[in-house]
Amino acid sequence: SAPGSARVHWKSARPGGTALNLPVWLSAVLQAVHLLTLVMIACAVLVVDLRLLGLGLRRLPVSRIAEEARPWLVWGLVGQAATGLPLFVSLAATRYYGHPAFHLKMYLLAAALAFTFTIRQRLVRDDRRSGRYGAALVGAVSIALWSGVGIMGKGIAYY
Repeated sequence: SAPGSARVHWKSARPGGTALNLPVWLSAVLQAVHLLTLVMIACAVLVVDLRLLGLGLRRLPVSRIAEEARPWLVWGLVGQAATGLPLFVSLAATRYYGHPAFHLKMYLLAAALAFTFTIRQRLVRDDRRSGRYGAALVGAVSIALWSGVGIMGKGIAYY
C-alpha cells in the first residue's frame, strides 16, 4: 500500500466522495474526453517539437507555430484537468493512488509541464536563441516527457 493511501480511501469513503461514484456512462464519457484532450495536447506539442527537430514546417518560424499551437495545448490541459480530477476523485481514486504507473504519470506530467512552460517556451519565443542541436535536444526531451505521460496513463489500466 502506498503512503497516504488510507487518506485517499477515507476521502472517497466519506459522504461527499461517494457522490462521485460515477455512473458507468458518465465515467465512459469522461474517459473519452480525457483521451481526446490528451490527443489535443499531443498534437500541439508534436507540431512544435517536430519543427524543433527540423522534421516539418521548415518554412515557418518555430515561434509562430508555437503561438498557433498554444491555445490547443492550453485547452487540452484544461480538458485534462476537468476530466482527470473527477475520474481520480471517484471511487477509482483508491485504485489509482496505489498504482506505480499513476505516480510515475504524475511525476512525468509535472516535469513535462515545467519543461514546456519554461525551457521550451523560452527557446520557441526567439527562433535564434539556440542552435540547431539545442533546439533538437529540447524537442526530443519534450517528446520523451509527454510520451511518458501518455504511456504511464495507459499503464494504469494494467495492474
